[in-house]
Amino acid sequence: MKEERSRWTGPKAGPNDYTVGSVLEYTTFTGETRRVVVECRYEDIKNGKPGFDSRLVSDPSKTYWGYDHQIDRVVKF
Repeated sequence: MKEERSRWTGPKAGPNDYTVGSVLEYTTFTGETRRVVVECRYEDIKNGKPGFDSRLVSDPSKTYWGYDHQIDRVVKF
């Protein structure tokens, strides 16, 4: 089986492979999937867990935060 690779040179990006400006898809606790642009990363966004602040791709006036463990996919690094 061929290993899936990122558009760079390494393996496919995972939940911790993102930076400010990255586009992520993540699932909320209610089951909604959002596509967002990362504005800031935090080692402790809430309850001692790492996460991010972001803006919705389809409506940048809407801001959201999420935990790293909620990330389903890094769409654009």
